[in-house]
Amino acid sequence: MANEVTGKTLKYFQNSIEQAVKSVAFDRNFTMLDTTNSSTAGAGIESAPGRAKSTVKVVTDLLDVLGTEVVTGTLVAGTKYLVTGGTITETQGSFTIGKIFQSDGTGTASAINKVKPLGAKITGKSLTATIGGSSFLVTNLDYSIKYNELDATTSGTASPNSEIVTGRAKVTSKFDCIMYRTTADYILNAAPSAQALVLTFSSGLTVTGTAILSQMSISDEVSGVCKVTYNAEWQGIPTEVGIGYLTMATSQIFQCVWETGTSTNKAITGSLTLVEKTISADVSNDVSISYSGSINGAITPAIYS
Repeated sequence: MANEVTGKTLKYFQNSIEQAVKSVAFDRNFTMLDTTNSSTAGAGIESAPGRAKSTVKVVTDLLDVLGTEVVTGTLVAGTKYLVTGGTITETQGSFTIGKIFQSDGTGTASAINKVKPLGAKITGKSLTATIGGSSFLVTNLDYSIKYNELDATTSGTASPNSEIVTGRAKVTSKFDCIMYRTTADYILNAAPSAQALVLTFSSGLTVTGTAILSQMSISDEVSGVCKVTYNAEWQGIPTEVGIGYLTMATSQIFQCVWETGTSTNKAITGSLTLVEKTISADVSNDVSISYSGSINGAITPAIYS
């Protein structure tokens, strides 16, 4: 019987709520300390492991917000749901609160056993950037928020692990536009000032705030189309609507399950602080969102049984 683990059984939970992920990457890296001294033989060196830094990166599709909670009636076959209360039992099995499943049409919702439909995947066909009230059609759009990581490891941190806390966040964006003959481009003639900026990924999924356009680039080629690229630095933290499922800059319990077992899962569990979120979109593809962060303190691995 095959013992290999494949991606078809991958699951990821944050604060006991399952997320619809595309990939999860876990990394554990020990700082190596130089212990070479006069007793070290020959011309070599010696070392010993110090503290370990463990990180997690999660990539998902950007989804629309969850649908209206279903509290009565038979579930719709083929629809993906998140269990928001109790347990949903179907022919294929039972699903407890916080789990995602695709219904086979035999489950029944009630005031106790409740679900919400997952939102649809967001594509880049509705991307726009609105600068100072003027709307720009874009071909590509990136949005990133990254918090400073501050080392909070102390003698109370479970050895050999490390801990972090977050400081301030830098928020940046980049978007590409096609140049039009009759449309005025935002030329950085004088030193730029902060102005209103709205990024729209889809109806109801937006980032709104003030930003400074710090760079403008125009590129053209004889066999292509002329493009204008803008880089923006947001002033403070903008208001996000509908574009983030996971809480940033707060330590939360996470679990990555590579394969679900009968008694125990092939999995790892710990406390994770997410420090970076990046959304990448273009007009011809689905919009993806990635999170990355550091694990605080001990981790608990388990094997399948």
